[in-house]
Amino acid sequence: MTVIEIIEKYLKENGYDGLYNERYECGCEIGDLAPCGEIGTDCKAGYKRPCEEYGWCIGEKKAGD
Repeated sequence: MTVIEIIEKYLKENGYDGLYNERYECGCEIGDLAPCGEIGTDCKAGYKRPCEEYGWCIGEKKAGD
């Protein structure tokens, strides 16, 4: 398994939707975890929710929480 595959497996098994990084206000969904070619070491597991600026974002809380 690749590192991406291991991370995707963990996220799916634990009910997460992707990764996010608070410092850079970015997030990526399962299936597209490294859109720029790498994952930052300070990314966290998170949940997808609606956001005005981008349509959706990944963050610490689930939609409605």
